[in-house]
Amino acid sequence: MNYFLRLSLVVLFIWTSFPLLAKDDKKKGATELGAFQGGVLYSLPRTGIRIFAEVTQEKFFHGPYFEFAQKYIGIKNAPSADGETWRITNLRIETFGTPDPSEVHRANGAVSSMLSLSDEGVLLGINTQVKAEPAKVATTVFTPSVVLPKEIWPELSMNSYFEDKDSTRQSSSKVKSFEEKAAEAASDILRLRKQRSLILDPDYAHLPPDGKAYELVVQELNKVSSEYEALFIGKTFKASHTYVFEVVPDAKANKPLVAFRFSSNSGVMAESNIAGKPIMLELDSSADLTRSIESKSIPVAGETSANGLFYRTPGAVVARLISGSDVLAQARLSMAQFGVVSAFPDGLFSGDYSIELHPATGAIRRVGN
Repeated sequence: MNYFLRLSLVVLFIWTSFPLLAKDDKKKGATELGAFQGGVLYSLPRTGIRIFAEVTQEKFFHGPYFEFAQKYIGIKNAPSADGETWRITNLRIETFGTPDPSEVHRANGAVSSMLSLSDEGVLLGINTQVKAEPAKVATTVFTPSVVLPKEIWPELSMNSYFEDKDSTRQSSSKVKSFEEKAAEAASDILRLRKQRSLILDPDYAHLPPDGKAYELVVQELNKVSSEYEALFIGKTFKASHTYVFEVVPDAKANKPLVAFRFSSNSGVMAESNIAGKPIMLELDSSADLTRSIESKSIPVAGETSANGLFYRTPGAVVARLISGSDVLAQARLSMAQFGVVSAFPDGLFSGDYSIELHPATGAIRRVGN
């Protein structure tokens, strides 16, 4: 083949290819795209419930002078034993999406190349690039108990333990009785209270020179007074803990689930620990809404549960966390498995439309051009 013939063929090839190179990079419809052999498997989501439980732990130590509380400082029935209590201070409910093993489908034909899926294979969009939000990893950490000081009662009195106040002559001094030490501590409390009352009096002649010093003096008096009062009424140490639990309800089961267990003596426990009282998750779905959705859901000819493109219309559910007969928390949620599965109409796959789906409920979030 001579040089001019080869050059003519190259020019002809470029000329015929130019319209393809210059073609608009627009979204292609299902008829323009090649089909994957065997189709594409995808799943619809089901909605899980994530429960955040915040609890407060309190460890109480009775005061060493508890039996003299009424006699010396006028406090009746001072606690005489140590104890530990746990309280649920806050509960929060949120939802998340997870693949539904009972709603796995196959998209056949050219439309199978138009799907956007999550890392777990959940259908997120059609004919559009949908970026899935990073999955939240919920970890339940059974945090350690409240941190206690090395000594609960580092100082029982600001006075000497000997009747002779000269500490250099301890060997010849008589040790004070426990009640005597309690009486001294009570006397110190009354003296501190009197000093605090004087400082709070605006006419007191020995007020601190400025407002900051005044505030610090009052705080220190309150602190010392509280420390000595604790010798009679006891001392409490507190800690806060947060736990996370996940539950994926089955709409067909229709019965309360154990979210976690709780004990006022030991705190939050795992679902399997029967030593704790169960905190139940009760779900009340809107049957009227589901029936209305079902009555308007029209199946598409030729599509079955194993072949076609489907989405979910979620149901409305009231979720309650219950302890016995007491409702601890309540939230209204949209949940996929309590709704209805419907097929997309064929007219949406022409390439002129993009569809985004909600990752937790499978509902249509947006239909655009």
